[in-house]
Amino acid sequence: MEGNSNSMNRFRVRPAEPQDCPHIMRLIRELAAYENMPEAVKITETDLLRDGFGTRPFFQCLVAEVSSENVMLDAAIVAFAMYYFTYDPWIGKLLYLEDFYVMDEYRGWGIGTELLKNLSQIALEANCSCMHFLVVVWNKPSIEYYMRHGASDLSTEEGWHLFRFDKEHLLRMARE
Repeated sequence: MEGNSNSMNRFRVRPAEPQDCPHIMRLIRELAAYENMPEAVKITETDLLRDGFGTRPFFQCLVAEVSSENVMLDAAIVAFAMYYFTYDPWIGKLLYLEDFYVMDEYRGWGIGTELLKNLSQIALEANCSCMHFLVVVWNKPSIEYYMRHGASDLSTEEGWHLFRFDKEHLLRMARE
């Protein structure tokens, strides 16, 4: 799961480890700020550690790290892809890409492409039929990026809308 030979001197992609949680948390906050929703992040590093690296992980994660030297010592984590597996009764297993972020100054290095390559390999190894993810409607650069890689926009092609019950409504429905 490592970058191709051109990129190996500049970055590598690997599965996240428990000690990466502070860096993943930093990137989650950066992504939320980029999406103009910094206050939306409610989780902590402790939550990440428990939920991603406990006995029953709720998510898996890849990170990309770069080094100022040609050695990966003191490497900085500059990107992450958080995902999990789910099931669609019409099409079977799928990989759901929850978050995908590359720090601005490292875009154009091929890091995003390498992350997508690794995610695609993971999905195929798990016999998934597809990968799903959301992109905020105003994020044209990301929409164009994903479409250049062959993604379909299900909101326009199939007319799906995403809904959510927040915790307050879950509690209310659970009591009824």
